[in-house]
Amino acid sequence: MTAKSEGRKALAMAAAIGLGLTFGGQAAIAQSGDAARVKALKERIAELNEQARHVEDINQIHRLQRAYGYYIDKGFWGEASDLFDDDATLEVGVDGVYKGKAHIHKYLVTQGGGHEGPGLEWGQLNMHMQLQPVITVAKDGKTAKGRWRDFSLLGKYHVSAHWGDAEMENSYIKEDGVWKIKSMHVYTNFIAPYEGGWAKLEPVESKTGWVSETGKAFPADAKPTVTYKPFPNVFVPPFHYKAGRIAAIQAPAPMEMPDRPDDAIGKMEAAADVQELKLDTLYSERAIENLQAIYGFYIDKGMWDEAAALFTKDATYEFGQRGVYKGQKRVRDALTLMGKEGLEEGQLNNYPMLQPIISVAPDNKTAKARWRSDVQLSKDGKGKWGAGVYENEYVNVDGTWKLSKLHYYVTMWANYDTGWYKDALPMEPASTDNPPDAPPTMVYEALPKMVIFPYHYNHPVTGKPWSGE
Repeated sequence: MTAKSEGRKALAMAAAIGLGLTFGGQAAIAQSGDAARVKALKERIAELNEQARHVEDINQIHRLQRAYGYYIDKGFWGEASDLFDDDATLEVGVDGVYKGKAHIHKYLVTQGGGHEGPGLEWGQLNMHMQLQPVITVAKDGKTAKGRWRDFSLLGKYHVSAHWGDAEMENSYIKEDGVWKIKSMHVYTNFIAPYEGGWAKLEPVESKTGWVSETGKAFPADAKPTVTYKPFPNVFVPPFHYKAGRIAAIQAPAPMEMPDRPDDAIGKMEAAADVQELKLDTLYSERAIENLQAIYGFYIDKGMWDEAAALFTKDATYEFGQRGVYKGQKRVRDALTLMGKEGLEEGQLNNYPMLQPIISVAPDNKTAKARWRSDVQLSKDGKGKWGAGVYENEYVNVDGTWKLSKLHYYVTMWANYDTGWYKDALPMEPASTDNPPDAPPTMVYEALPKMVIFPYHYNHPVTGKPWSGE
């Protein structure tokens, strides 16, 4: 069952408990004379409804932004612009700010090649994947903010091909129960030709001298709110959430199931207890998705202090065949194997966090998750591909989820120019300058060898655990 349907089920259950207070259980409650318990239970039901709404809001914002990607993938500019609020804004790179749905629509058409659509021109590719969300909904449930990764494949058959990479900081508004995009700010990192790739890009001359062809053809309504130099320069787009040494990903703290009296109110209290715990675990799934996405955004930019702050004090970190690092301080040491703090000019360190399967324990105290990360790297003018999966563990520390174990299993490394089908690279061994605290927990080789990495979850249909074969 999806988080969305679980949230609706939770809402229905809370309503049912409330109806019990109003109708069927009224006589028994009146006989008990326990007005304080009735009042407390009604307050809990209201809280459960609010929590279910919050989970549903996050799911709806995920759906909204992903729908935007699917629409512009195929040149449905009208459908894409209709996702925006009437007075919304769009800002891409240093092209400037476009105001209102009409101008946003025109910008999307121009950026897509000028074909009015619906649909793209013959042979055109315009894929814009909306990935790695970090969603923060305001307490009143009326507004929200979100950080996304936009990974794009662009071009035209037998004409050109480009890669695109960007981070997005968006705001959302709920009007009449419907979420819309209030502002979209696309911080373009690069648009690179397929031949040579991102590693061969030359630095731009100024922070404002790289206005896109779209921006030149259709001038903006206002100057850009942020100016910067794209890759190969290192630029960190502003975070809508706290980007410091301590990153709090809030969720409900683990709850202990109390013993309830065996009367009419007690039975409804017990039902509310069960429902609250179910909602807590659903909320925790969203918090863990935020946590892992934030980790990915931090290591993209070489923010080792911020990334290490997401781990518990006794956490472990294991990457490929480099060995195991134990404790938060040693996790910080291990991260430096990727490069210096803040990275270097021309260094790309993209580790997108994709395709999660998150399993929160029934008591909401611990969790496990599997993620895919298909990696884009470059250094010293040389590009590199990578692929692998994470099997991670998490702990709920008084309502703040933290990483307790990170294990990245490497599937392949390959040079960009030759690709994985011609040139598979070996994994790096344990560092001699910054050695691990223990050897790898699993010894294996990457592509061309095929290795099965352990699955933490049971089969979604049969319910059977992974056999280990």
